[in-house]
Amino acid sequence: MTQGPLPIALAGLAVFTALGVVFGLTLAAVARRFHVASNPLVDRVRAQLPSANCGACGFAGCQAYAEAVVERADVSPSLCAPGRGSVAEALARLTGKDVGAVTDRIVVMRCHGTSAYAREEALYAGLDTCAAASLVFGGPKACKNGCLGLGDCVRVCPFDALSIGPDGISVVNEAACTGCGLCVPACPKELFEFYPRVRRIELSCVAKDKQSVVRATCMVGCTLCRKCVAKCPAGAIEWDGRTILIDHDKCLAYGPSCQEVCVDICPSTILHRVGQKPRPEPVEAPVEA
Repeated sequence: MTQGPLPIALAGLAVFTALGVVFGLTLAAVARRFHVASNPLVDRVRAQLPSANCGACGFAGCQAYAEAVVERADVSPSLCAPGRGSVAEALARLTGKDVGAVTDRIVVMRCHGTSAYAREEALYAGLDTCAAASLVFGGPKACKNGCLGLGDCVRVCPFDALSIGPDGISVVNEAACTGCGLCVPACPKELFEFYPRVRRIELSCVAKDKQSVVRATCMVGCTLCRKCVAKCPAGAIEWDGRTILIDHDKCLAYGPSCQEVCVDICPSTILHRVGQKPRPEPVEAPVEA
């Protein structure tokens, strides 16, 4: 006697239901067998972190850092750059560790070679990334040390603190910047540097070429005259053999009595007070090399 479709369907449903129950019980038994109890302190620490998973702490995300700061005595509670002092203090209270020194830092883009000041020498038509453009003779700009403006740094910033400005170079929104540093390795020109949020001066150029080359490519490039190094009363400006470096701790410690001698003596105006980037009138185009 031939069975109808309904009994066959019911039989199939019963079989799949039985299989589901068996598999469910098996998975539950395995999960119970291999269950690892979580440390409730790790969960509490993890809840204090900003969930940026930026890796600025040196660990693979917030969960990894939470586990390390709880379970390892050598891991400081002040490693979360986006969390700044408030998160460091919270983690110190939870873990019973000393909060230690917390540096509120940002990144500064050390280039002011905007479209008004830096000369283009070629038309780039490749992949729309700085990394790719820099492989083609250093990029389309005549200055081979400056910002290419294709936004590799913008794409890696998880805090929307970077953008490409209307004049063609990257701009840092200091209020949004947490100092996570993801943009630092993303820039093939190594233009981003950690600066303390509280500072007095900035250097908006990383020129490493002779004065004649700099003047031929950018109206506001550092000519490496090193007058700032010689005149800084705090000894806060140094020459490392390739470019100019600023020791911000020395600069701040000296106080305002110097009236930023280095800024006033800089002929290129790229060593400037915070918030006063160079704005020379582009009255003439850079000389062709």
